[in-house]
Amino acid sequence: MNGKHLLLGIVVGAAVAGLSTLLYTPTSGKNLRRNIKENKEELQDILEEIKLKINSMKDESVSASKVSKEAIKVFIEESKDLVQSWKSDIEPHKNEIQKRIKEIEDTLGELEHVVTSPK
Repeated sequence: MNGKHLLLGIVVGAAVAGLSTLLYTPTSGKNLRRNIKENKEELQDILEEIKLKINSMKDESVSASKVSKEAIKVFIEESKDLVQSWKSDIEPHKNEIQKRIKEIEDTLGELEHVVTSPK
């Protein structure tokens, strides 16, 4: 995309330079009008080319935006699937850990009861 911006800048710069050269070159009004008429088509061609390049850049930007939106949607869906898969993978371990914690709590309760009961 930067290359296109550079090319567009060069084309616009050339058009402006050509126009300013025509307008600021010391010449009679008659010669200036003749020069403008002679270069009119060239300037129109340059301006048409600039217009086409701008439209092309706009179309490419719209296309890139659509592709980006689709890529983001796919990324979000894949991320959701991965999170769900991860949850499914850890669920059996989660239940096992909760079971072990309950066993430890029960054992601590029994130990506490033994320690606090009179002998």
